[in-house]
Amino acid sequence: MIISLHDRISGHAGRVRALDRFLTYARQREGVWFARKDEIARWALESRANTPVVDRGPAKTSGLPGPSA
Repeated sequence: MIISLHDRISGHAGRVRALDRFLTYARQREGVWFARKDEIARWALESRANTPVVDRGPAKTSGLPGPSA
């Protein structure tokens, strides 16, 4: 799970308290990894066998952006 925060949206007191509670909860759990995006990308590149690859099909079929060929 990736959590991204924007200072003007998440900087409100109530949201900061909720984030603090979540981080406190997550820190108490075994196996939770706190990493930057570059660390996650490096792990994914080094662990290709464990990194899922999804063939989404052509854009006309999947409805997702990308080449329509």
